[in-house]
Amino acid sequence: MLLGIKNVDYIIPQKLMPSALSIPEIPSLTREKKGGKLTKQKKHRVSGTQKKGKPNACEHDTTSGGYVPATTLLDYNSDSGVGDKSTSFTPYSVVLGRMITELHRSLSLTLHEMSIPVLTQALKCYAALVQATPYHRMSSKLMTKVIRNVKPFLYHKDASVQVTALIALGCVLSSEPVLPETTEAMLKSESSKCKQKNDDSLVVDDVDDCASFNDSFEYADFEEPDNAEEDESHGNLGIPWLLKRCLTNLGVEIEETDSSKGAAPVKLESLQILSVMSTKYFEKFILPHLSLIVKALDGALMDSYIDLKLHAGRTVDFIGQAMSKYLSNEDKVIEVPVTQCVHFWKTLLNKSLVDLFQYEENPVLRAVACDCLGSIGPHIFEQLPRDKQILCVTLLFSCTRDGENSVKGAAVRALAICVTYPSLREDTGFVLDTAEAIYRTLKDEHLSVREKASWSLGNLSGALVLSSKESKEAIEEISSEMILKLLKACISGASDNDKVKMNCVRGIGNLLQLVTEEMLKNDPFPDTVEKAFGVLVKCCTTGSNMKVRWNSCYALKNAMQNMHLYKKSYFTNKNWQVPVFNALNELVVSFKNFKVRINAALALSSPKCREHYDNFYYSVWTALLKAMENSGNIEDFNEYKHRDNLVEQICLSLGHLTTFLQVEDLLQLQSTLQLYEDSLKTHMSKVTERLVPEKSTQLSEAVYALNQLEKRKELDENGRQVLERFKIVFQPDI
Repeated sequence: MLLGIKNVDYIIPQKLMPSALSIPEIPSLTREKKGGKLTKQKKHRVSGTQKKGKPNACEHDTTSGGYVPATTLLDYNSDSGVGDKSTSFTPYSVVLGRMITELHRSLSLTLHEMSIPVLTQALKCYAALVQATPYHRMSSKLMTKVIRNVKPFLYHKDASVQVTALIALGCVLSSEPVLPETTEAMLKSESSKCKQKNDDSLVVDDVDDCASFNDSFEYADFEEPDNAEEDESHGNLGIPWLLKRCLTNLGVEIEETDSSKGAAPVKLESLQILSVMSTKYFEKFILPHLSLIVKALDGALMDSYIDLKLHAGRTVDFIGQAMSKYLSNEDKVIEVPVTQCVHFWKTLLNKSLVDLFQYEENPVLRAVACDCLGSIGPHIFEQLPRDKQILCVTLLFSCTRDGENSVKGAAVRALAICVTYPSLREDTGFVLDTAEAIYRTLKDEHLSVREKASWSLGNLSGALVLSSKESKEAIEEISSEMILKLLKACISGASDNDKVKMNCVRGIGNLLQLVTEEMLKNDPFPDTVEKAFGVLVKCCTTGSNMKVRWNSCYALKNAMQNMHLYKKSYFTNKNWQVPVFNALNELVVSFKNFKVRINAALALSSPKCREHYDNFYYSVWTALLKAMENSGNIEDFNEYKHRDNLVEQICLSLGHLTTFLQVEDLLQLQSTLQLYEDSLKTHMSKVTERLVPEKSTQLSEAVYALNQLEKRKELDENGRQVLERFKIVFQPDI
């Protein structure tokens, strides 16, 4: 606690001791009755009494009010469920829980202080404590008490106190995981004391007013059960009080009394609160009040203060992403009309957001404006007026030629997001212009621009694959020269920095899916395809960046789905499958990173027919069975969380291979199956029980294939025995 400050009790610093029962207790020296005799036991324990009037200088006077033993100070129930009963051992988690709770209690007492610098530091400490505290493991209502203690300082007349209070509440909103009590506390109606913002008893103007402020302030008790909240009204009675305060700070008049605007730092922190709310509480806090929020953002974007414009733009980006995510969730019932979301963007696109592109002297503002346009989302973009759609696209294309790297990268990224929108994906002209812009920026000399351009190329190639699956005519309008151009750019980028490489290999996998038989008849294509496979093999087998490796394996999975690439007559090297299958077999068996092994197993299940495995069908079987047996050998304990996913994918890949079984394969696989049969049965049984029907299609198809194979007349007795063992593996209940 603070020393020498008014209204704060001073506690003598104490030596932290172990558990009360881990050291011998100091016996009491008092007799039961004055003048009585000591028992033998007490006489034995009291070996020497000190003379009266000469106490030991090393001992504290326990009768004085200034000393409180540490064991007494921390003697209350911990969050780990330890009761009042003494035990011989106190777990470290219990001690830690008590320490955290005591820190909360001490900080709540510090808020009695009148000094504004002390209040500011105390609220900063509150923010740090909230960030470090796992509230989901602490006692219930602890977070509610924090909110109750910090809330009144939002109405303090000193701007620094308001800012630190907003920071503390921002940390509360950012706490993981989201607690129901946080939502409840934010949705409760404001108390009458907090509503009286013009009352000098609550809103503090100077140090002299602090005494009356402290008298009206009710502090949460961290030692007693929190029953005070039961008297307050529950449920969402209008706008959440924190959102209301932030909007008032930004100049939005919600009620007749809301006429005051916050200082610039308060406005900035209020925008930060809106950003945090959009990430975790969008549906409950932001969505129902979009009409008020857009007023605040529109005003902030047109403010003369540059930092306020910047923070407002970032808040628009956060809200746009949350809105797009919410509307894309098909499982949720949309409670708020989409027209409100459209109105949000139409208001900003009328003037305030577009004006950010005119700040030539401030590239950060232009980059943020590009990010905002990239967060509109397909559902809103499709419903915007045509002139607004054209405006968005035109602004982004112009920014791809900007002289500033941050603006150029942000514009290309936003275009790559827009190209996934259905209406723009079907626009061949827009797709080609976007491809040209990405190709141009991929050659930029600055790494940050190339990184965003490579990500954009991966997005663009993914959109092209999606279009080809929906309509072959749409992809035919994209020239083979453009696909070849992009493929070569990806191959070149795969030798760049890892941040560029991880996206370029993703683009290679997507573009190889687009290669047609007609393209392979042209001379440049076969050689380029072979180089592309060579790059993917190299990237998945070398290097220390695991994301590059698993992206490369996933790219191989995508590429190997293209049936045209297995026609060897078009290739000079007729065995491109050799390095691919060898690399995947080696990775899936023994590589240390399980996510790489999962994607390698996934790639081994991508060929669509038996012929595509060529001579590697049996080696793939063996590799997957070895991988399953080795799944229990974990060098890095961090990989343990991926073990079940690895076993699951191996089982699905084996099910895929089983659908291609022929009669002659049964005897070839007999010895291999016998070697790994027990492990295969155990894992397959667990996976079958765990998987939902939607994900177990390959296993169902394997069972069907085995039943069909049983009907073959050329099946001999040995073959039938092997087949029965296969059926027992995939149908453990037969």
